Amino acid sequence: MSAQGSHRAYGQVFDQAAEAYDEFRPGYPPSLVGLAVDRGGLAPGSRVLEVGCGTGKLTERLVERGLLVDAVDPGPNMIATARRRIGPTAAVTFHLGRFEDVDLPGPFDAVFSATAFHWIDPEVSWAKVAEHLEPDGLLALMTHLGLRTDESAGLQDEFVELVREYAPDVAAGRRPPRELPVILGGVPERRGNASEVWDWMMGAGRHGLAMPYAAELFEDVQVDTELRTSEENADELVAHFRTTSLYHRIAPERRDAFEDADRRLIERHGGTIRLSFAAVLMTALRA
Repeated sequence: MSAQGSHRAYGQVFDQAAEAYDEFRPGYPPSLVGLAVDRGGLAPGSRVLEVGCGTGKLTERLVERGLLVDAVDPGPNMIATARRRIGPTAAVTFHLGRFEDVDLPGPFDAVFSATAFHWIDPEVSWAKVAEHLEPDGLLALMTHLGLRTDESAGLQDEFVELVREYAPDVAAGRRPPRELPVILGGVPERRGNASEVWDWMMGAGRHGLAMPYAAELFEDVQVDTELRTSEENADELVAHFRTTSLYHRIAPERRDAFEDADRRLIERHGGTIRLSFAAVLMTALRA
């Protein structure tokens, strides 16, 4: 298995922490969801597919817009949490399984995916999305990206050093967050291939998402962001960290020591950390 394929296998671990994931992971701005809906020409009753619905935070936004959602996720606990969040409704049909494997009742007017598309095999993902979209159908990918700022740079560099100390095999190729102008500055030269744009946004090749074949599948690639900030203490940051794939990639016998070191790091920086991040939307249309 390739290094990226091995990393991608950790996309299955989130189901073990579904309730914590729902509590500590941020939701998605209605403004960006509305922008995607407008770009796709979607209206109440439009049929959309959501890839990797997780605990339903984006699903909820789509239902509020009157869309009919087929939601796919490989985690039964994630889907159970999403059902509780959304409540009884005929607007959502859940499909338990990996997107690569599930048979879906397409075509759809749009495909959405929030903080999930990088876990899917890119040899399959871009082509399967295109196959399930109507002509000119919308692809809308969303995520949150931590940003490097003058205020946070020291903390972020020290955190990367902690990862190198406690999980050196995980730290290989791992870099601190980038500044937003750097991230957005790399988009124009990649705009001819939606997969290259998303690969760049998600870490400049860290997930191996860029596929040459995808260049022919999508057009009119656009990227929008909404800046946000969060303030968290050590307990909140550690609780959030436990919902990440990085946590599960650290050897179990080293996790407590890593968390203790992380708490000490946070205390050295004042005990409460202010972090900046961007909610990101990439849209493209089926060519």
